[in-house]
Amino acid sequence: MVMSRELDRKLLVQLDEMVPALVRSFRILDPRGPAGLEITLNQYFVLSLFARKESFGMGELARHMGTSSGNMTAMIDRLVRAGMVERARSEKDRRVVIVKLSPTGLELADRVRRTTKAGMRRIMRRIPDSQKQAFFDTLVSVTTALAEDRPRRRRLRAIHRTLKKAKRQGQ
Repeated sequence: MVMSRELDRKLLVQLDEMVPALVRSFRILDPRGPAGLEITLNQYFVLSLFARKESFGMGELARHMGTSSGNMTAMIDRLVRAGMVERARSEKDRRVVIVKLSPTGLELADRVRRTTKAGMRRIMRRIPDSQKQAFFDTLVSVTTALAEDRPRRRRLRAIHRTLKKAKRQGQ
């Protein structure tokens, strides 16, 4: 147990030094913003969600983003003003607001998806084949630990499910 604590201490020092680079990497290697698209990181995450699903209810979108409905509303307001998303009332239940990408948003979400995949390919090419599965397993462990430490952060659970699904599909 003592050996593990000493190893953990040493690795935590290294992790602490890596955190700024990890955070910067979320900008997908471009100083103009995620994927070089001159959008905020949160807008990038929202567009990434829409790259996988056509529309969301506001509550569902807030859960995926791990934020409150109020914060999500403000974020969607900005995306509506930017012409990236459109709001509509559900025909089944007029109280429900459905958000979907505008034609401009569809184009941008496609660029986000393509740019992200290209960035991930660049990263994966730098990892030796013999280490790729361990890398992936480690990402799953990290997201699991984060989700367990912060149960309110449903977005991490969604990421964890996505990683597990990708692992099963051999990606």
